[in-house]
Amino acid sequence: MENRNIKLFICLLITCSYFFTACNSENQSKSKNIHDDVIKELLIDYYQTMSDRNWKSYKDFFSSDATLTTIWKKETDSIPKILTTSINDFIAQTKDGPDSQPIFEEKMLSSEINVNKNLAIAWVRYEAKFGSKNNLTEWKGIDVFSFIRHNNEWKVVSIVFESD
Repeated sequence: MENRNIKLFICLLITCSYFFTACNSENQSKSKNIHDDVIKELLIDYYQTMSDRNWKSYKDFFSSDATLTTIWKKETDSIPKILTTSINDFIAQTKDGPDSQPIFEEKMLSSEINVNKNLAIAWVRYEAKFGSKNNLTEWKGIDVFSFIRHNNEWKVVSIVFESD
């Protein structure tokens, strides 16, 4: 009889363990989906705010020391270089970039988002327009966002980008 009770106890323990694991996995999946949706909405707002050239609101997407990085070749450079700019320097230079032409727009085409606790990465395909009606340049590219969640708020820590 004692052997049977031990077997029942072990079966009960295994069953409880299975249900606990399944419930915990389901809760993590729901939490991940919620954060994926939050990041996706954040990205949609990000591109709209950037296209609206609302630089004060745009800065709010970023942590204070966030960076934007790409490969860039100045006219005076013989070869392209890695260019990393702080969010503050980027905004200070918008008069020479996005604000220098009547048309400036970036739009998200698709995204792949991976969330793990308080960290997230988003690979975003985008399309952009820049210039004037008579001289409009259009291109597509990829932005790779790194996010961190602090005080229950997601902030961009870095963006690495490249045009196609």
